[in-house]
Amino acid sequence: MGAVAVIGSATMDRVVQGGVVAYKRGGVVAYAGLTFAELGVETRVLTNVAEADRAMLAVLQQRGIAVYVGASAATTCFINYVDGDTRRQELLTCAAPIAVGQLVLAGVEHVHLGPLHPHDLAADVLTVLDGVVSLDIQGYVRRVEGTQVYQGVADSLYAALQCAAYVKTSNDELELVLADCGLTLDQLMRDCSVAEWVVTEGSHGGWVASRAGQRTKFAPAPVATVADPTGAGDVFFAAYLAHRLHRGAGIATAAQCAAAVAARQVEGEFIDEATLRLAAG
Repeated sequence: MGAVAVIGSATMDRVVQGGVVAYKRGGVVAYAGLTFAELGVETRVLTNVAEADRAMLAVLQQRGIAVYVGASAATTCFINYVDGDTRRQELLTCAAPIAVGQLVLAGVEHVHLGPLHPHDLAADVLTVLDGVVSLDIQGYVRRVEGTQVYQGVADSLYAALQCAAYVKTSNDELELVLADCGLTLDQLMRDCSVAEWVVTEGSHGGWVASRAGQRTKFAPAPVATVADPTGAGDVFFAAYLAHRLHRGAGIATAAQCAAAVAARQVEGEFIDEATLRLAAG
């Protein structure tokens, strides 16, 4: 399979963990984009950030990623409060939604959607995508009130699922979606024509469901020292897709390879801290 285009907001994140505050570039376009590129997949990123913050994307270009940036008055900024597998978030500012007119997809066979909140992608983006589409639903199960981020299923989730062949959720996100739609996972996958649904359970590993009803479990890879789990799910899914779609691996092999990469991310050894670091805001 050819190039991948990763679509979503790049973010300026404040990570609060154990009383320590770090400032990092983030978002699916950063974590997944760098993962795809590191694993040898031709990668482009489509994102929106404020003009004053565009320098934060230089590190992607330095890794060989083609970066396409749209105009925005603001850059998406999160505060992530991390405690083990638990994370609480605040959303301080949002970039402009990514619009159809920004899509540069010539030569792309795989589109990876990484919205971080329900309005990250303009609704009509979901109607024009061709080829293989993968989706991390995290942005569609966030409800934002003021700056506080809560769980909640966005109406636009189901349109996104209709265009995606490969989907990732955490186990908590999956339970939220199934309760909202009143379907089993098998029914939802069949209704939306999802080929594979990847479910992550943090330090407990996870499993992959196929449209045929099979469940393939995967174990977590050992982590020597936890540096920061932020972005590990994004890294895992991108690594899974890189092995599964771009290298032709089977489900079990792709999942175990991805678990090993995600463990390195948690240890701070895959996308290193220096690559992600931003100056204090």
